[in-house]
Parts: sequence; C-alpha cells; structure tokens
Amino acid sequence: MERPARAAADRSRPPERPLSAARWRPLTEGSAILLPLAAATLAAARFAPVITPLPLLAAGAVALAFRDPERAIERRAGAALSPADGRILRVGREFDDYWQAEMTEIAIFLALSDVHIQRVPLDGEVVAQRRKAGGYRPAMTEAATHGNNQLATYLQTAIGPCTVTQISGLVARRIVSWTQTGDRVAQGDRMGMIKFGSQVTLRLPITARVLVGAGDRVTGGVTVVAEVPASV
Repeated sequence: MERPARAAADRSRPPERPLSAARWRPLTEGSAILLPLAAATLAAARFAPVITPLPLLAAGAVALAFRDPERAIERRAGAALSPADGRILRVGREFDDYWQAEMTEIAIFLALSDVHIQRVPLDGEVVAQRRKAGGYRPAMTEAATHGNNQLATYLQTAIGPCTVTQISGLVARRIVSWTQTGDRVAQGDRMGMIKFGSQVTLRLPITARVLVGAGDRVTGGVTVVAEVPASV
C-alpha cells in the first residue's frame, strides 16, 4: 500500500500534460532535415559507396542536435530550474518591457552539441507570448540577446513574474514553442526548442538569489539556477 506522504505528494503534482509527454515532437521537428539526409545516405550507398560516410555523418550530427533525453525532474518551490542545457554567458539586470520592472537575467548559450529542448523553470501559468523579429548574430554575444529573432514566454508563478526568451543564433533559424497563453505548466515540462546553436535567457524577480555564474555548465530541468522567496 502506498504511504500517505507519497500519495499526498502525487496529488500535489499537476497531471502530466501533453507537452510533457510529447517525445515525438523533436523528431517531427527534425524530420524535414533527417529524411532527406537518410535518403541521400541510401542513394550514396547504392550508387557511390565511397561518399556514403558524408551524408551519414551529417544525419548523425542532426539527430544529435534533435535528441531529447528524459530527465528526472526534482520540483522545488522557490527554486528556478535552468530552462536550457548550455553554458552561462552572464548574469545581470534588465528592464522587462512586458512586466514593466527591472529583473534578474541569466543568459545561457547553447552550442551545436547541446540538447536544444527548452524546459519550464517554474510552476505557473503562461500569460503571454511575444515574437520579435531580428537578425542572426552569433548566439554567444550580448548583441544577439537584444537584436536577434526571438520568442518571449511570460509566466506568472508563485514567486512572481518570470520570462523565458528563446533567441536565434547564427545557424539557428527556427524557434518552436509547445506552449500557448493560458497553459498551466509545471517545472521541467518541455516548452519548445530552437533548431541548432542558440541562446536562452531567464528573467526572474530582482529578489532572486542566483546560484550560477558566467562559464558554469547547466542542464535544462535539472540545474537550480536561482532561489527566489515567494511573492507576497
């Protein structure tokens, strides 16, 4: 028989949502590239075996970029999880136009070899999303943060406002979101992906105590990047 404490914990967790269980989404997003490469590999094997390794290696590299490893999510109240895999570029303060407030910002660079799935940092509700057209500067630069093509997702959470922004890079040309306004989301849910190298920023209330610094490696849905007291 299940212990009461475990049963209570299970009841407190929101039901698993489709966006969390959609393991097929990254594969679907990559099919437009993977299928032609697979066809090219087969054609090369049939007609020009000597060049077969080229499309095969290309297909392997693309499949690596679209991988979606399962994660053991440890949900913690008042703790913000990293929204992405990668390396911390910087931690600072920025004025958020939507929330009309200065917020703590954590910028994360995703290399081509990193997992390109983004995850929800905090339990909450998606209250808005905004796309901003821009350029395709190298994703590891601050110029990319403010000037590149991007999609911002705004969450209202128990610890206050939160913004997750997916930003294109020099190679990344497509930003995908699997959430929409009105969704209730839980920490660790898959919220979208950026195809190939890119940048993701997380904005939290100014009271956030950041636990990471420039150069640190983080894992999406796993690494606690900040602690924030609940808003009053």
